[in-house]
Amino acid sequence: MKYKLNDIYPTVQGEGCNTGTPMTVVRLHGCGVGCSFCDTKETWLSNPKLQVDSIEKAIAVSGAWCEVTAEEIADYACELPYGGINWVMLTGGEPAEQDLSYLCDALHRLEFKVALETSGTALGHVASGADWVCISPKIDMPGGKAILREAVLCANEMTWVVGKEKDLENLTAFLTKHELPASVEICLQPMSQNKKATELCIETCMQTGWRLSAQMHKYLELR
Repeated sequence: MKYKLNDIYPTVQGEGCNTGTPMTVVRLHGCGVGCSFCDTKETWLSNPKLQVDSIEKAIAVSGAWCEVTAEEIADYACELPYGGINWVMLTGGEPAEQDLSYLCDALHRLEFKVALETSGTALGHVASGADWVCISPKIDMPGGKAILREAVLCANEMTWVVGKEKDLENLTAFLTKHELPASVEICLQPMSQNKKATELCIETCMQTGWRLSAQMHKYLELR
């Protein structure tokens, strides 16, 4: 089993319930969702001209990607210089478009805990053994992919991107349709650090008791 990989790097998680936690980000390559506000669009398409033959050649190069085994990814994460990092975050792209069970197993063998972020449009994380699953549903995106109930039921938290009032109306409709378990934490994330969107999220969180996900890594100028 090989994975399409775009990048690996250590950082401090800036989103959702695990904000402030040191993590190694494993950014997998490929995504068919097509969010207009995505800040990693270079991970969408697997351009054969940008395929390289090692992790070292792929990291920090826009659009570059490689195919590597779960063990190669886990070993690379283990060799990074920060010994205090015991979490790996699987993201993308859309990581759940690939079967994540082998990768989770390889990371667990090296005593990492595994978190992942997914749009809920694919099932590669289901039964993967991930320790924390964040669903960030993307509704009516250009890729035309539906939110899958099996994907949503795996969630420990749900992050909802908010740019305007309509997005909150869509959230209400989503929660009515999907009936999330009571244990799922709901986080509102202002789109692109927009000031009005941030104010709207803060007001809504104050009224509902939901959490604010303000993408602190961007404010701190971290990757």
